[in-house]
Amino acid sequence: MQINWPSHLIEEIAYRRCVIFVGAGISATAQNEEGVSPKKWGEFIRDAISLINRPSQEKLDFISKMLDQQNYLLALQAIADSCDPGAYAAYLREVYSRPRYRASKTHQLIKDIDSKIVITTNFDRIYENLCSDYVFANYFEISKIITNMRSTENLIIKAHGTIDDVDNLVFTQKQYYNAKLKHPVFYNILSALFLTNTVVFLGYSLNDPDINLILELAANARSLSSPHYVVVKDGLEEEIKQHWRDCYNIYPLEYGPDYTDLESNIEELRDRVLDFRALKRIP
Repeated sequence: MQINWPSHLIEEIAYRRCVIFVGAGISATAQNEEGVSPKKWGEFIRDAISLINRPSQEKLDFISKMLDQQNYLLALQAIADSCDPGAYAAYLREVYSRPRYRASKTHQLIKDIDSKIVITTNFDRIYENLCSDYVFANYFEISKIITNMRSTENLIIKAHGTIDDVDNLVFTQKQYYNAKLKHPVFYNILSALFLTNTVVFLGYSLNDPDINLILELAANARSLSSPHYVVVKDGLEEEIKQHWRDCYNIYPLEYGPDYTDLESNIEELRDRVLDFRALKRIP
């Protein structure tokens, strides 16, 4: 299934009035020299259970229940609260930094689209390493974000931090709420971006905790005539799609039948954006 990309979305992206959110599904397309890709949420959390010091059966049952419900934030919070912080930090680096993942063709296609602002909830540096000529800023670097939003430079915003700074990652429910308390200006900036730009989510599923953490920002900046979009694999129940449209003004664009079909759809998006820029002589 190929996505029928809306013409007005192509125009918004071509004129760089669109913000692209990059999620874990994009990182999952990368590999290292051994052909290994980054762990997905469920695999990451299940492997992290071994970090818990003398876990009680009650604790293990709770984590298992949260995983079954795909409540990844609470599952990970339970693990993080029950293990040695040094071992937890080492595990994060082992997963997100040391494997030396290489950018995929999908990463390159996103770069080719040449959006002024790309926001990512990923901790790894896969996309930043590809875009070495771009500016990137963490969520707590407010002055750097504002300065480069107003400049001609392409900007990558790390909405949940980077693996280079484990102490400032936003990975659990508690860390998210602490970040909102300590850095409210950043979340005001995100709300403003939802209000003034079209937003496209790439590499998310509708139950990813990454996207759920920022949905309230979309809900607070709704404009029915200017929807946002999330690219997801086909098979969503109509009730879920209607919920996203009604509550968040976010419209799912479905591809399929496999996750591997994402690349060809982003390639078509890239080609249509570049063709529009050539037609309109947009530099």
